[in-house]
Amino acid sequence: MSSPSSWPSKYCSRPTTSTAATTTKKNYGSTTRTTTKDVATATATATATATTTTTTTTSSSTQQEQHHHEEQQHHEHSSYSSSSSSPGSSLHSNPTKKSSSSSSSMHETIKTLAGVAGNVLEWYDFAVFGYFSDILGKVFFPPHQAENVALMEAFAVFGGAFVMRPLGGILMGHLGDLYGSKTALQGSIFLMAVPTFAMGCLPTYAQVGAWSYTLLILVRLLQGLSVGGQLMSSLVFTLEGKPKKHWGLYGSYVMATANFGTLLGGLVGYLIRSNLTEEQLLQYGWRIPFLSGILVSVCGLYLKFYCDGDDEDDATFHHHAATTKRTSPLRLALRPESRRQLLAACLVPMLYSGGFYLCFVWMAIFMADLIPSDPFTTQQAFGINSLSLFVSVCLLFPVAGILSDWYGRRTIMTIGGILSGLGAPFLIMGIAQGYPTMTFASQSILGVSLSFWGAPMMAWLVESFPPENRLTSAAVGYNIGQACVGGVTPALATFLVDRYDDGGGYYLFSTGGVTGFLITALAMISLLGLWVISPQPSLVQLMPLLLPVKNNVDCLKEENSRLLQSMETAETLDSCSSAWPNH
Repeated sequence: MSSPSSWPSKYCSRPTTSTAATTTKKNYGSTTRTTTKDVATATATATATATTTTTTTTSSSTQQEQHHHEEQQHHEHSSYSSSSSSPGSSLHSNPTKKSSSSSSSMHETIKTLAGVAGNVLEWYDFAVFGYFSDILGKVFFPPHQAENVALMEAFAVFGGAFVMRPLGGILMGHLGDLYGSKTALQGSIFLMAVPTFAMGCLPTYAQVGAWSYTLLILVRLLQGLSVGGQLMSSLVFTLEGKPKKHWGLYGSYVMATANFGTLLGGLVGYLIRSNLTEEQLLQYGWRIPFLSGILVSVCGLYLKFYCDGDDEDDATFHHHAATTKRTSPLRLALRPESRRQLLAACLVPMLYSGGFYLCFVWMAIFMADLIPSDPFTTQQAFGINSLSLFVSVCLLFPVAGILSDWYGRRTIMTIGGILSGLGAPFLIMGIAQGYPTMTFASQSILGVSLSFWGAPMMAWLVESFPPENRLTSAAVGYNIGQACVGGVTPALATFLVDRYDDGGGYYLFSTGGVTGFLITALAMISLLGLWVISPQPSLVQLMPLLLPVKNNVDCLKEENSRLLQSMETAETLDSCSSAWPNH
């Protein structure tokens, strides 16, 4: 039999202590026993020596640490004695922590308000222009025209501002992707303040003739440029600081503040029209809501500059700077692999853009001036419109956002799109009947269906694009959709009512029901963008959800590998022991 020294090293690489124990147990001859004793004695001696050395070192180290600790205690006692002259000084730590926490919470609240202040101003201004379009048509355009013609001209100028929004989205989106959404927000709020104030200072047609509507168009174009990136900047600024599983809720908050701006515009319109005569409105009353809009701008700018300390947080949002600054965000958005999603981002917002302006901006003018039987006074029309907007949109938006977090964006949006498309002609026809209860119920149901589309849409837009060009892509897509239908819809609806007011023998086309088919067409286009144009969720998009599962599988594989190694080692030791010579 071969000697142990000739065996492969992998079979005899066991520790010395194990070998000693085995040889002693099996009693493999006197030589082996002597060697075992010697090894055991040497091991014991080495261990004792190491222990003694360690004890000595530890003792010395302990003495040094104790001496240092005594000095530190003496120093702390001295400093405490000198600082404890005022009573209650030992209680200062807790209030400091509470104060710090309270300050942080207040700062976060102000930061959120700063993010949405521009939304309030943007939608307030657009709503005010829509609510006073009948007055503006008489002030800025030639007199002695048919009333509906002047109204259509005013709505055409209203829609003209939307043409500049895609360009504003590109500029502000580019700025936000390169330097942070906070910078884009500050710029857009500042640019909004100038045309909003200028709007209230414009001369009338009676004063300067054709220059009046020329200046009106220029101011509206500048306004469209400034607001083009506002909503998307605010949306990205808000969502990227929140947990992704709650993006539906927080995205709905952003849009709800925009709707609050519309509600604020409606309330201002209601108050002014209730307290001023038509002659006073034509002379100076129409200027009041535009001049008061500057207050929102000042508040927004103050809040944004108050949050200037958040540069580091804002930098983490978009500063994939090494990549983004070398490549234009717009160029990234227009890459061949991104074009399909960008097209979907243009089509999907069309339903909410056109539907909202039709239902809650144009509808107040429709109820007050365009229904042939004149069932509502101006105050009643604005009151019903504002109440319906508050109940069906402002309050319901967060609910729809939460549902999209639970059941998915596409599911909730599809429900809203189908309800809007099928119900709009009948609901607008119900509004036109002139009964206050039926009008409120019909408008509210239409608002609910639009909320189920609009609230999840905000998070869907942000989720559709990668961080390095997210703001540019979302802003361009959203604003192109707004430009195509948002500004055109009120003017087109006015034309349809004027052209088909008698219904042409068809009941659904009577008294404004025809305008409901505009929403039906927009619902079909937006659903096409959501389900056909937009790429469906793939494994790549679902990877974040699968990562926990993948990590668990990797852990199991690693544990399995370790277990197999230990089993192989045990088998090797057993085979080595069985192969050991018996004598």
